[in-house]
Amino acid sequence: MTRAAVVRALLGLALLAAGCTIRSRTPYPRTDQGEWAEKRDQATRRDLLYDGLDHRATATATHLSLPVREARARRLAEWKGWTAEELEQRLARERAEAAAGEEFLLVFYTPSSRANDLDAPRSIWHVAVKSEAGELVSVGAHIADADDELHGLFPWVGPFDTVYRVQFPVPKEGPLADEGYVLEIASALGVLELDYTSPPLPTPLIQPSPPEGR
Repeated sequence: MTRAAVVRALLGLALLAAGCTIRSRTPYPRTDQGEWAEKRDQATRRDLLYDGLDHRATATATHLSLPVREARARRLAEWKGWTAEELEQRLARERAEAAAGEEFLLVFYTPSSRANDLDAPRSIWHVAVKSEAGELVSVGAHIADADDELHGLFPWVGPFDTVYRVQFPVPKEGPLADEGYVLEIASALGVLELDYTSPPLPTPLIQPSPPEGR
């Protein structure tokens, strides 16, 4: 046992002796439980890009449809103890953002940090939603703050991932469902196809190797 572990154990015993309650760090409901987990996982797809044995990229996308957004807001309300008014304010914001256009939360990894540039004005990647109705091209990507809250909501985010909010215009046919299209991320390195035409597979919580130069 390390010295730090010994110190933590002694501190825990001291708190118990003093009659203090030790609370678990695990939030309740857990991130894999309830409506949030069900809707998030239903809206999530993953693909890996390899060139032979060389790992080029991994992408895990969650479609932030209005039902997913509302479930996320309710989960945060449970975790944070929001008042009904605070929850309604968050729900109103989520509804406004959903009405402004489609959005995916995209967890993206490339071994070379230079290739992880979805937010660049001239990114090497072209991101589009492809379906029988046509092609919907991304209008922008912004790096999201990968803080503890985001890690709690999306537990597959790894230490070497970059998290993007990828925006699309409102489709002419109406809001996207969580089925019936492919989210394509393409470049000279190859193509990742996140398939929303078939049911989602269980999302493995496996993190990639450290990128080159880190």
